[in-house]
Amino acid sequence: MLTQNFIIPGSRLTQQHAAIQTELDQAVAGVIRRAVFTPGPEVEAFEAEFAAYMGVKYAVGVSSGSAAVLLALKALNLQPGDEVISTPQVDISASAPVTQADARLVWVDIHPRTYNLDPDPLAAAITPRTRAVIAVHMYGNPAAMQPVLEIATRHNLPVIEDAALAVGATYRGRPVGSWGTLGCFSFSPGKILGAFGKAGIVVTNDAALAQQVRMWSSYGFDLASLKAIERGEIGAQFEYEAEGFNARLDELQAAVLRVKLRYLDEWVRRRRENAGLYREMLADLEPTHLFLPQDTPETEPAFRVFVIRSPRRDGLMRYLAGAGIWSGLNYVPPLHLQPAYGYLGYRPGDFPQTEQVARELLCLPTIPELSRQEVEKVGETIREYFLRS
Repeated sequence: MLTQNFIIPGSRLTQQHAAIQTELDQAVAGVIRRAVFTPGPEVEAFEAEFAAYMGVKYAVGVSSGSAAVLLALKALNLQPGDEVISTPQVDISASAPVTQADARLVWVDIHPRTYNLDPDPLAAAITPRTRAVIAVHMYGNPAAMQPVLEIATRHNLPVIEDAALAVGATYRGRPVGSWGTLGCFSFSPGKILGAFGKAGIVVTNDAALAQQVRMWSSYGFDLASLKAIERGEIGAQFEYEAEGFNARLDELQAAVLRVKLRYLDEWVRRRRENAGLYREMLADLEPTHLFLPQDTPETEPAFRVFVIRSPRRDGLMRYLAGAGIWSGLNYVPPLHLQPAYGYLGYRPGDFPQTEQVARELLCLPTIPELSRQEVEKVGETIREYFLRS
């Protein structure tokens, strides 16, 4: 997300880091001093701290959010031809792991106000070949996990939560990512909780699945032999259970994430405040000019961004840019209309809600570093655009 040329940007990592610079410097210096860069004490500590934050038993640090989804799928032992259901209004990093795990993508339409998996078409899409469901918490807004899980449970299907955009969000009082069979998170630098490079994590309450994720992320090593090698035991041998991946979290990223995790709740609180101010300022423009995100008592979004919809989206985006304000189009066009997925045979009109959202959706900045005056400026500029004539 390159936003540095805007007066009101979508990211201010330099400001975020400056506020915690001493802690970050000490954490990074500690890694350099110990000279342990593959998984070591920082990774182990971060896994334990993140599991505690999530209220789950196990967390396995991995190299990215997309690796997290792939490893979660591999842990489920999918076979060629197995089907995995998700939605097309997501980043390719949420869909590519399905085919990389030798499974077949099956998409269903989204809910037009939450932008998440709609439980109604989900039930109709399940076939004898369905082996898993991926529920993505789009833009930091929790998916309706209770009905999704009820449907999945009736068919004995595991549910993977992709919470790459939603760390810190809750559904019915519980963190998103802790509801499904496995939860996947991304910590790339621009995320709500960001490392200094690529990073991710998989969480679960299932010990066997956690072991499988760790094995697949570690080249397919037998974990006992891997531990023996890491301890430097004389005569320790390389034993592999599978052709795995080089997808482990490294010490440097874990050290940075441990520092930032202490501030996550405060950063999410500020994002919610910014989103609340947008909602307050724009409420009277709905539905004549735009639509706001659905607000429900059972969800507490983390607001990676604040998403509005308007048929005049393109003009509004240009108007905001002219005022020095960042806004963004995320995941447009949707995946079922992308060349990479032409082989699946989907056509325009197959997912009408997804396609309408793609035509109208606009993301507004919610970063915790924004001042109230800056958020008000965004709201005032939007009002000016719609009410000037």
